[in-house]
Amino acid sequence: MKQRIIQVSLVVALVAAVVVLRERDQLYDTPEATISAFFEAAGKGEDKLYLRLTTGELKRELLQLRKQQGMATFREEMRRSTTGVKGRAMTRGRNAPNGLIAVDVEHVFVDRNEEQRFLLSETGSGWLIQSIGQADVSRPLIPYGTPVMPPADPEEAKAPEPE
Repeated sequence: MKQRIIQVSLVVALVAAVVVLRERDQLYDTPEATISAFFEAAGKGEDKLYLRLTTGELKRELLQLRKQQGMATFREEMRRSTTGVKGRAMTRGRNAPNGLIAVDVEHVFVDRNEEQRFLLSETGSGWLIQSIGQADVSRPLIPYGTPVMPPADPEEAKAPEPE
């Protein structure tokens, strides 16, 4: 009886370990989902997930940065990188190197927009971010969130009559 309990406990522990390991290694099935998860992890300071979604030289650089800054500072910088973002738009980019997918990401802030190109590679279990381009910053003519006021005179709102 005692041996049976030990066997059952061992099987339960092995199944639990497999489930935990599978979840830990699970990646996202689209480049866009990977990028969204990357920014969500950054906002929460979840450095393990943040780093797990990267590969190659980018991952090496981020690991080195974390080592130099220390865990607490690295996590705070991750959180800070998403502060003030009002929205994010993603579009598949053109002219990606062979075997990679380019996704152009636009971050919308109150006072500016930042565009970056992400290059992602597909692995057997999902997508990983291979590189992140330098942000191109632009300033909108009208800041995000500016109220749009109707004209004081309703006659001004009417479309002009065709001649």
